[in-house]
Amino acid sequence: MNVRERQAWIIAASVFVALFLVWGGGVNTGPVFLPPLLKYFGWTRARVSTLGSAGALMAGVCGPIVGWLVDRIEARRVMLLGALTTGIGFLAASRADGYYALLAANLIVAIGVTAATLIPASLVIASWFGQRRGLAMGLTFAGTSLGGAAMIVIANKAIALGGWRAGYVAMALPMLLIVAPLVMFVVRGRPSSGSVVGEPTIKQAAPVELPGVELSEAFRTRSFWLIGIAEFFYACAIGGILVHLVVYLIAAGYTAGLAASSLSMIYLMSTFGKLSMGPSADRLSPRIVLSFVFAGAAIGTLLLLRARSGPMLAGFIVLVGIASGTPLVLLPLVFIQSLGLKRLGSVQGVAGIFATLGAAIGPVTAGRIFDVSGSYAIAFGVFAAMWLGAALAIYACIPLTQEVARLRLADGTEAVA
Repeated sequence: MNVRERQAWIIAASVFVALFLVWGGGVNTGPVFLPPLLKYFGWTRARVSTLGSAGALMAGVCGPIVGWLVDRIEARRVMLLGALTTGIGFLAASRADGYYALLAANLIVAIGVTAATLIPASLVIASWFGQRRGLAMGLTFAGTSLGGAAMIVIANKAIALGGWRAGYVAMALPMLLIVAPLVMFVVRGRPSSGSVVGEPTIKQAAPVELPGVELSEAFRTRSFWLIGIAEFFYACAIGGILVHLVVYLIAAGYTAGLAASSLSMIYLMSTFGKLSMGPSADRLSPRIVLSFVFAGAAIGTLLLLRARSGPMLAGFIVLVGIASGTPLVLLPLVFIQSLGLKRLGSVQGVAGIFATLGAAIGPVTAGRIFDVSGSYAIAFGVFAAMWLGAALAIYACIPLTQEVARLRLADGTEAVA
């Protein structure tokens, strides 16, 4: 391993830590704070739930802005600002004495998490790795699910010892004392010169020299809209399934503990998917691998309709669990394959709006269908069709060279790849 490779893997490890702490603490721990907040303030569950929903919407609004920033200034600076903002948001939450103060704090956390995690992290890893990009993405983005499991335990312990205010402080300190210094001193957006790991030497000092299309050109490509459709279907299906899974399994005859354990196993399979599907994309194609993952999730969702059978439930957990986390790794690779690195941050940020809409619509739609029909069968059937639609959309994406050729043909000019 040469000096450049060693530096790349050190940076990947640092990004892993950032995702572990910021995503794990800022996204996955929300349900842990629900019971103590209900008890302390006496709010309804619906009112407390709006804190998380507002944060999700804020993340969707901030995505295009964060993408624009990482394309124009070093991703390290955006991640650093995001980590500091997340820590400040948690500290503000720990001092909140009413609904609107806590709402504002949650919005600050959402802004920080968006700036510190997925969009800049994928750009950093993509810029440092070439042929082993899928492996690096998989290992790095495993931090989101592993961090969620660990930070939930830490938050629970802190709340048990000192209450919900101490829990928020426990989430803030790693952002300020670990992530911020690590990003500042170790992470670099892209190599200053020479080649990325696994590719021939190319100059990468200026973003304009990276291959790809401008954001305005991306809107005119076939692949951008296909990926957007896939993101909407994916977020709608996984959001609708996971929110209603525990209550569905309890109604199917499982104990509350086993139903909750099934949800935990899905997160475990999510980690496995990230670690296994990323390297698979290096050997095959991220487009092909993600298409198969989505198709598998369609089958898994249909198995959920027969969840009274243990083997059927196990099949659902494996197939949908893998699909729940793998897109975090493979979607950036599909973007790179079809639209290039040039404006990766901006393109991901704008396309993320599709995922935000899907995540907001899926759970509500499933609940409404159940209220009307008294069953989740129709909802899960729709979600299975959405998984299949996502698979077909990703499979229909085309390489960057073909997209550029289509732009040239449409413009009658020499577009730059």
